[in-house]
Amino acid sequence: MTAEPAWAAGCAAHARYLVGVDRGEHAEDPRHPLSSPEGVDCAPGHYFVSSQPDSGAERALGYWATGAFHLPQLLDPRLGRVALGLAHDSRGGVQSAAVLDVRRGLSGAARYPVRFPQPASWSPFRASAASEWPDPLPGCAGYDHPVGPPVALLLGPDTETGGAGGSKAEVSGAALKVNGRPVAACLLTAQTFQGASATETRVGRGVLAAQGAAILLPRQPLPAGAEVRVSFRTPAGPVAWSFRVE
Repeated sequence: MTAEPAWAAGCAAHARYLVGVDRGEHAEDPRHPLSSPEGVDCAPGHYFVSSQPDSGAERALGYWATGAFHLPQLLDPRLGRVALGLAHDSRGGVQSAAVLDVRRGLSGAARYPVRFPQPASWSPFRASAASEWPDPLPGCAGYDHPVGPPVALLLGPDTETGGAGGSKAEVSGAALKVNGRPVAACLLTAQTFQGASATETRVGRGVLAAQGAAILLPRQPLPAGAEVRVSFRTPAGPVAWSFRVE
C-alpha cells in the first residue's frame, strides 16, 4: 500500500469542510463556501472528527482500526493506494478532522484470506472504538463498552452476488482464548449481524459482505502482554492463529 499524493489535497479539503460545518459526514453541500470538487471526491472515505484541537492522524487510525465496520475496508487486499488529509479549527464543537481515502485506490486483484491482527504479531489495541457506527453491540446480548478490539477474518466477497449477499465461505462460529483460557466473544457476520435499527443492520451487513468478513469482539478489553488464540469455523475447516497484545 502506498500514499497517493494527488489525492491528499482533496482529503484535506474535506477535512476542512468537516471542521467548518462542525459535523462529520460523507458528503458536502455544494452551496457551502468550503465545498470543493476535490473534497467531494474524498468524502466517501473514512472520517474521524474530534472536539480536541490537536487530535491527529495516529488517533484517527487507531479509531478506524478498532471499529468493527471501519476495519474491513482498511484490510481490503485490493487497496493499493490511500490518501490522508487533516484539518484543525479551534472554533465550534469539531476542532479536528481526519479523512482517509479508501475507495479510489482499489484494484481488481486480491488474495484472501486476510487475518487481523496478523499471525504471530504484536497488536497495540486493547479495546474497541466506543463510538463506532453502526454500533456493533446491539446483537451481542449483555455486551456493553468497553469491549475488546475486533479480531477479523476476511474470506472475500461472493462473486455470484457482487458482495451483497454473503461470502463464499460463511463463518459459522468462532472461539477465543486469552492466555490459554476461553473467553466470551461476539461473532459478527453479514448473515447474523443485528443493528440498533434496520438502517444500521443493512449498512453493517453490507460492509461485512463486501469483504466476506467475520468480526470477533471479546466481551472484555484484552490485557497487556496477553497471548490471544482465535479460531474461526468455515466450511473449508477451521482458520486459526495467535497474536500478542502490547
